[in-house]
Amino acid sequence: MVEIMTPAQAATYREQRLKKEQRNLAEQGISSAMEGKSLVTIGDANQDYLSFKHFVTAQIFRLGIDTYMGLTGWDDKRELIEELASVEDPNDDLWKEDVLDYFDGFEGNY
Repeated sequence: MVEIMTPAQAATYREQRLKKEQRNLAEQGISSAMEGKSLVTIGDANQDYLSFKHFVTAQIFRLGIDTYMGLTGWDDKRELIEELASVEDPNDDLWKEDVLDYFDGFEGNY
């Protein structure tokens, strides 16, 4: 039997399915986040993005730096650019928090 859903029900169903998939990935040690309406993985060369910083950099290019700053609450463009240019740990909490807080990210259970 085919069930007909309203657009709101379909969106809720899709969101629940993606959250379940994210939890499964996290149990396997794979971090993930939402890129638009797509679920992407973060972690190493076998994933969509190498690190949280790599994901953030891609989102800045996808959204534009001003939109990214408005979304995440960064208030100093110069500081954001300097942090992106640094050679510190690409999975630093700074980047991880942006992914988890603003892109529905899940950290893999390592």
